Amino acid sequence: MMNHTKAGMLKYLKENLSSINILPLMVLRSRDFRMEEEKAVNAILMFAENRPLAIRSSSSMEDTWEYSNAGKFESFLNVSPTHNAVREAVEKVYQSYQTDGDEEILIQPMLENVKKSGVAFTVDMNTFADYYTVNFYEGDDSSAVTSGYSNELKTFVQYKYSEKPIRDRDMNSLITACRQIEKFLKNDSLDIEFAVNREGKVFIFQVRPIAKGNREVGEKLDLKPALNRIYKKVKKLSAVHPFLLGRTTCFGVMPDWNPAEILGIRPKKLAISLYKELITDDVWAHQRYDYGYRDLTMHPLMISFCGVPYIDTRITFNSFIPKNLNTKISEKLVNHYLSKLSRYPKYHDKIEFEIVYSCYYLGLHDKLKELLDCGFNENEITRIEFSLLELTNQIINPEKGLYKEDIAKISLLEKNYSKIVQSDISIIDKIYWLIEECKAYGTLPFAGVARAGFIAVQFLKSFVNIGMIDRKEYDAYMNSLDTVNRKMNRDLNKLYKGVLTKEEFLETYGHIRPGTYDILSKRYDEAFDEYFDGNSMEDLPKPEEVFSFSKEQMERMQLELEENGLGITANELMVFIRESMEGRKYLKFVFTKSVSKILQLIGELGGRVGISEKDMAYLDISVVKRLYADLYTGDIKTVFEENIRANRVQYQNAMQIKLPSIIVAPEDIYSFYLLGEEPNFITQKSITSDLLVLDSSDGQDLKGKIVFIRAADPGYDFLFSKGIAGLVTQFGGANSHMAVRCAELAIPAVIGVGEQNYTEWSRYKKVTIDCLKKQVIKIK
Repeated sequence: MMNHTKAGMLKYLKENLSSINILPLMVLRSRDFRMEEEKAVNAILMFAENRPLAIRSSSSMEDTWEYSNAGKFESFLNVSPTHNAVREAVEKVYQSYQTDGDEEILIQPMLENVKKSGVAFTVDMNTFADYYTVNFYEGDDSSAVTSGYSNELKTFVQYKYSEKPIRDRDMNSLITACRQIEKFLKNDSLDIEFAVNREGKVFIFQVRPIAKGNREVGEKLDLKPALNRIYKKVKKLSAVHPFLLGRTTCFGVMPDWNPAEILGIRPKKLAISLYKELITDDVWAHQRYDYGYRDLTMHPLMISFCGVPYIDTRITFNSFIPKNLNTKISEKLVNHYLSKLSRYPKYHDKIEFEIVYSCYYLGLHDKLKELLDCGFNENEITRIEFSLLELTNQIINPEKGLYKEDIAKISLLEKNYSKIVQSDISIIDKIYWLIEECKAYGTLPFAGVARAGFIAVQFLKSFVNIGMIDRKEYDAYMNSLDTVNRKMNRDLNKLYKGVLTKEEFLETYGHIRPGTYDILSKRYDEAFDEYFDGNSMEDLPKPEEVFSFSKEQMERMQLELEENGLGITANELMVFIRESMEGRKYLKFVFTKSVSKILQLIGELGGRVGISEKDMAYLDISVVKRLYADLYTGDIKTVFEENIRANRVQYQNAMQIKLPSIIVAPEDIYSFYLLGEEPNFITQKSITSDLLVLDSSDGQDLKGKIVFIRAADPGYDFLFSKGIAGLVTQFGGANSHMAVRCAELAIPAVIGVGEQNYTEWSRYKKVTIDCLKKQVIKIK
């Protein structure tokens, strides 16, 4: 009969499960060691046979069903088989127990020729859903994963009941061993430490139950039907399409309009349906077409796979092709983009910087030459270059540039917003007209100015790349932009000084929500004291003077513009850059006021029929819109509750489904590696500080901390009034709101670090962010 210690479990498996490789083991009890220390050490040396040893904890206080106490007690690897080294290691392990009780330690020889090592969980650690999750390190350091010091970890995820073969031979052997252990122990929730040697044999170092601790684990769902539907949908959407260029497609959570950044990976139905309605169903494509790109207006950009939003990258790549470019070249270019993304999936959140040529900028002529190695000829490259030049000249035109018209349109939204809100029309009518007005005069012009803003950033980056300005000057320029966020900080400063009243401040900024499309995210005017404590006045950013490039730099810029055929002067270009980048922020600020009001009214509508905001978060916005022109015979409450019930079931599935950040092939639905994303480091600073993961609880002291948040949503702007030392986000691109804000405020940040890095780093207590070296270093 086994006991439940680490040693007891291994001994039990070794004696009863011959198909599993477990190294020879010796168990030493503290009572025996204390009574006859010399005899115990000699016995260990005889067992060692002159091999280095692993001397590990095996306490009755660890590996329980409730708490693992993983890492609480000492363990030592590569212990030299000498009397002093062994005695010292054993003594330190027993001392770490801090008890006089009779406890065990586990002694084994070190495994030689290790190729891979790590930890396999036989269920998802957060939801206990049916997934194998393997964290491993390639190399001979068998403690790299558990120690937490390695930045080169890989993560493999496999749906437990997938019928698709596992292509990685080592992972296949490991999971086969895991299945055997699960079946033998009649336990499907295990934490298994392993190593694979160079011969491909899997060795098991530890098996313990995954302790639930204080986690609330919901009912385990059968995910197979949902995953099979996703698989079939991906396969269908990947086929050749009569109205799209490109042989196939990929799906990503970050390319183009970044649903993971704005909504998160698993948004509730109201958030995702409102985002689709306001932007990704057709507004986004109308803007691209207006600005000179191909017509994609009948193609929804975002697809929801059982509640998990993805961008169809074939549609994105089609939408970045200039409408005047030859169809044959365009087809070739889209296939090139798709091929490059499938080869370099780490660029899924940087497609406009690393994959696509979406506009003209200084240095593009030389950059396009890389297409020569990808099957393009000189003539094709020249035609691509000139189509981008023509398109860009139309956008940046100092007199007729569309971005100027788009900036002007926002005043219509502000005017019509007031008319709608102050009118006596019904609450459903108000929601309908706020949505329609927001699309026509809010999100559509915002999308245009955001496109202009991206082109502006491309120009600024090209100034650095050709040596016209250095990185410090780039940062100084970004720091000089007078955005609406800076104005908010100045007004907050006035508020703290008593120059501005709280009511006046909230009249302007009260509509902001950290989760823009989330009805459960409180507005600033609903939770002012949670967001602003009034004690950070000295930490508010100081407005910078307007940055000016030197006369020599402007003269070179003028020469470069003329030589590249750009129909704009250097001074006019600088006006375009400033207006588009500041305008982008202002238009977002204005249209999100309508979004926030729509959510507020939906909450009120739910309240009138006895449905809470918490439940209304699952309502599809299309149901509310239909009520404007379609009178149902039944009552509204029943209509709402039926829709909410169905969407809640889908959300519960989505909470347990694990999918990759980028789906290159349908098989990726069942088996994938987490991406080792290349994070975006902002500024060239270095900062060392305590780490704080922001949660929904009140009273967190953020001052001087490096704050971790999942999404780089604009509503988290309040963080910058808290005196934070640095910022890390799981999602967000190089051109995202938080990246720009941190550049403006010279706050060191790492934006879009990815799931694997975020999960690993957020466990640390203190880190150094070195932006110049592009490193995040664990301090403690």
